[in-house]
Amino acid sequence: MDDPRLQSRPAPADPTESPVPFASMSVNPGVTLFFNRLVRLTRLTGGRLLTGDKVDNSGFNGAVNLVFGPSAEDAWHCLLSESRFRFVKGRHAAPIGTVTLEPDVFLKLLAGHTSYTTAEMTGKIRVEGEGHCSFILSSTVLQFRTQARRKGPIGWIARYWIKSALKRSATGYELAL
Repeated sequence: MDDPRLQSRPAPADPTESPVPFASMSVNPGVTLFFNRLVRLTRLTGGRLLTGDKVDNSGFNGAVNLVFGPSAEDAWHCLLSESRFRFVKGRHAAPIGTVTLEPDVFLKLLAGHTSYTTAEMTGKIRVEGEGHCSFILSSTVLQFRTQARRKGPIGWIARYWIKSALKRSATGYELAL
């Protein structure tokens, strides 16, 4: 990772910059569980596991912030390179884009109670910067939901991952496949 845009640098938290007014002051524990596990997984695998051979990321390098609340503790960022991507806790100082949404919206997406397109078109998901940055969040949710439908160990792991995040969230949402 020689590209300086791919170096993980936490950004200073400035709650006044958020395009979505947050109803809660802290991120939901289910969202925290989901993304902290994703940080560990992508650190262990070097980000190769989630991309596969069929993904073409050519020309898509940089960092995308995923913001779920006003503080630095309510954000993660995804570092993208030609062949992999990796999640890191906190905001990146120089992202190519920022995706902002309420934790509850993310949990509804994960549970299958709403679609990404509907949430984005109704303003529940906001994208600043490069528009294609929204694909990071949508593809992450879609990848987990697709894997959860599979049989065998991969499907079991994905279902466990989603169900444990939904249970920890205390929202009462159930996974709808």
